[in-house]
Amino acid sequence: MRTPWLPVTTLLLTVVVTACGTQSASPQGGDEPTTPGALAYVAAEHAGSPDRVSVMKRRDVTSLFSEGGEGAELRYGSDGEYDGDMLVVVVGQGLDPDLLDCDTERNAGADGCEHTDDGMLIWEDLTPEEDPGTLTVIVEKEGATVLVGYAGPTITDDPRQMELPISVDTLFAIAADPRVDATTTAEANAAGEELVSGG
Repeated sequence: MRTPWLPVTTLLLTVVVTACGTQSASPQGGDEPTTPGALAYVAAEHAGSPDRVSVMKRRDVTSLFSEGGEGAELRYGSDGEYDGDMLVVVVGQGLDPDLLDCDTERNAGADGCEHTDDGMLIWEDLTPEEDPGTLTVIVEKEGATVLVGYAGPTITDDPRQMELPISVDTLFAIAADPRVDATTTAEANAAGEELVSGG
């Protein structure tokens, strides 16, 4: 089974890749270093309460960004047998510029790759009996690059035209939120710590 969200590097992913959009960080984003918990908390505000949250391993995050970063994984629809749909939010600096173009060889395997007004959207369609498909949005901000990946629902077409539990618009809303950046608010960090700890 393919890695369940956009393969930005061979360590974390395996087929397609990333990209850009241009939005500036807003002052209301806050001035505290962003934690994985804060990313999860903000994502949950947009996508709904997850069944569980985990912090991404440091090696996976640093495999994406030359200057490190933070990442969180949220699960939805877990039922004991199914782990749930996976929503991943990663923020960092120094993403490989070669990954920021739909025309690069690394992005050639994508079933869809488009620059939009909100950022970049990349998706992989269903591979029968192997993978339901994945989609990722990427937004470049003044202080960092944000990647939001989603896997679980079956992707068979342009995901913007499909009824998904978490829509493409919601993914872009998470990425565009000013608290999803290199810095965030004290409130988001505090609430995120409670969310990650299960409090």
